[in-house]
Amino acid sequence: MSSQLAGAAGRHLTAAAEHPQGLLPIRIREDVLQQTLSNGFARPAPEGLIPAQESAGQPSATDQSAAGRRHPYAGSAGGTYASAGGDVPGSRRFVITHTGFLALLSDSQRRALTSAEPDGLLPSKVAWQTYGKLAKLRLVHFLDDDGNSYPDDGDTGVGRPPRRPYLTELGRSVATSATTND
Repeated sequence: MSSQLAGAAGRHLTAAAEHPQGLLPIRIREDVLQQTLSNGFARPAPEGLIPAQESAGQPSATDQSAAGRRHPYAGSAGGTYASAGGDVPGSRRFVITHTGFLALLSDSQRRALTSAEPDGLLPSKVAWQTYGKLAKLRLVHFLDDDGNSYPDDGDTGVGRPPRRPYLTELGRSVATSATTND
């Protein structure tokens, strides 16, 4: 059973699901952050996960805000506001959990994820829109006949796409979490 998220929580979790390290955006309203944490959709990022060039108080490449705007920083006391790009003492980064990934998935996306073959291949009956969304969330990647990984299926509209959708390691982990929690 899927639990579709709407509003700010869904947008922030989607951004985290698409982030290479699963990081939530820096700027999140305190109430939205507390909602995602209390539902188990996110947790504090492990020490050392954030690259040196992206300190906790600096916006990441995925944080799209105009310089000088005022935004709350995730984890800041009481939703304190600071200028974009400023360093905020005590700010903390958060990552999406498997529960957070599962909350983002529709029923068909969850079925596709949990019905993969033992080698990770998704069933041929899965619609391209479904595996495309799973790929965007980093749960699926595409392999050619030589086993090379690609971000898409290479479909040109003529014939069968040259690459097939397979679960990533993250996708396997989330799928396992889905089957053990159901």
